Amino acid sequence: MNVLSLRTVCAAAVFFGLVLTLLPDGRERRMASLCATCALIILLLGHLRSIRWEEYAISLAQTREAAEKISSDANIDRDRMNRYVIERECEEYIMDKAEDYGLELASVRVTAAWHREGVWVPDTARLVIKKQNEAQRRLVSWMEAQLGINEAHQEWSIEESS
Repeated sequence: MNVLSLRTVCAAAVFFGLVLTLLPDGRERRMASLCATCALIILLLGHLRSIRWEEYAISLAQTREAAEKISSDANIDRDRMNRYVIERECEEYIMDKAEDYGLELASVRVTAAWHREGVWVPDTARLVIKKQNEAQRRLVSWMEAQLGINEAHQEWSIEESS
């Protein structure tokens, strides 16, 4: 239904509404109401006949496809955001624990991997320390026990002084 036909239907409805408000209560008003209703139905059915149903079906299918793509993109973005949050929180957690152990870290980078249970879990960690001490060994064990990052997936390096 185009804008012109929509305006026609609205104008007819307003006209019939005015006519009905001017008529006194009674039989004449009920008959006018019945006639106005029939006229509006006929007007609407006439406009429905002018709709190109093939174009409408194609447009509806395109809209459905666009909605599915938006939903899919939103799910992908949500998964990426969940992964990012988990990685950043693990990095902060490791930095805090290293500070508790008295180990100075220059940087920490955690990478999460998709687990078969349907969640992101910390998988690898790259740590740069300012200087080695015995606290490094405790942090290695702690990351393995608390975060599930195996020692084999922990990459340690010493910050180079300039």
